[in-house]
Amino acid sequence: MFFSKKKNNARQTVRSGKRPASAVSSRIVAESRWLHRNQLELGMYVNELDRPWEETGFLFQGFRIDDYDTLKAVQEATEYASVQTEKLAFISSNGANRLVSAAR
Repeated sequence: MFFSKKKNNARQTVRSGKRPASAVSSRIVAESRWLHRNQLELGMYVNELDRPWEETGFLFQGFRIDDYDTLKAVQEATEYASVQTEKLAFISSNGANRLVSAAR
């Protein structure tokens, strides 16, 4: 092959699963997903319901489920709710390899 030794070492580093620290950046990626009411848990952020907000007893469009009373109210008001989650994504400098790790 016509690669210099430096380029060849960089390719071996990527193949072995080790990433150079300077070639990786991170960002928080927000994602929404629909869950059945039985899958809702404390701490989740509800950003949409499967019915108009005006038909529910909630004052705000979008809220965090902070206590069991709120959890029970959401479960009684709707069958499916869209919750927003955040994930920390590590992105290589060339954008070709993306690793998503722990969800918040």
